[in-house]
Amino acid sequence: MAVSPATRQLCDATFSYDEAASALSLLDLYAGPECERVHQAAVRLSGGRLGRLRKWLDEAKRNPETVLWFGEPPSDVSADTHAFGVDFINAFLDKHPDTPAGSG
Repeated sequence: MAVSPATRQLCDATFSYDEAASALSLLDLYAGPECERVHQAAVRLSGGRLGRLRKWLDEAKRNPETVLWFGEPPSDVSADTHAFGVDFINAFLDKHPDTPAGSG
């Protein structure tokens, strides 16, 4: 599925000029359920880091609801609890190098 204009704008605002095209290429790899919502949630969760974006999109392929829960405003927990969860997971992702699919 093509990346929407709104998602393109979000990428431009989130990633550096040099990395925005790479982010859009990564988003093109996800065409599952709730595509636009997942794209935008993953971009927000990435914090402008391509490695994080790739990992959040990999998770979306397994379970898009997880990415949507973390990437959209919370409705079932406090904003502080939600922010703590996002920060915790992103710190974990940052500390674990990429591994090929199927290994581990």
